[in-house]
Amino acid sequence: MRSFLAAVAVLAAFGITAAAQAEPGYSTAHVNMRTGPDINFPSIGVIPEGAPVYIEGCLRDESWCDVRWGPERGWVYSEYLAFDYRGNMVAVPDIGLSAFRIPYVTFSARDYWGRYYVGRPWYAERNRWYGYNVRPRPGWRAPPPGQRRAGWWRDGYNAPRGMHAPPQRWHRPPGHRGHDHYHGPDRRDHRAHDHHRGPDRRDDRRGNDHRGGDHRGGGDRGHDRGHEHRR
Repeated sequence: MRSFLAAVAVLAAFGITAAAQAEPGYSTAHVNMRTGPDINFPSIGVIPEGAPVYIEGCLRDESWCDVRWGPERGWVYSEYLAFDYRGNMVAVPDIGLSAFRIPYVTFSARDYWGRYYVGRPWYAERNRWYGYNVRPRPGWRAPPPGQRRAGWWRDGYNAPRGMHAPPQRWHRPPGHRGHDHYHGPDRRDHRAHDHHRGPDRRDDRRGNDHRGGDHRGGGDRGHDRGHEHRR
């Protein structure tokens, strides 16, 4: 464990970008993909643990990342996303975005929804979300300046409601190897767009599998990235 964390620290310290071409990343839990970086935004569905995803960008505080999963596009908690680096899965916040050549982006519901959600069931309520004030993620701290220590975000960390904290060492479930085809989102969690029921207060609990301890949790790398205003 110490040697692995030391290797991660070196990677972070020197800004090594060898891992930048590691594609795709993977979800390390069953986690919701949402239509915006806030748990009140509608859920597109649940990304299964071990599913391959492509990260298009993350917010400046690295709390949420804009992710492509199959034909779906949406927002996912950053700490439940990892890349394979020399046989070890490394969580995105452990090293930082530059190591993976992931840009910082901002979010505009009007622009983002206009690009990816026209015609989707929740698009009818777009005006509600255009005026929504995205809140800072509760319990999340922005990365420290300068060199970061692997696991810095775990100090005082509280997992999102209904989820387990990501494990320090995660291995992709064997059942996913060779089965990376998109099978569609788990629609069982797709309720937040129904205003008669109110926001999806279950957060990322749907699909939360407690088997095997705390390694369980709880949505095309596009060429048009005009909505992503880098900072």
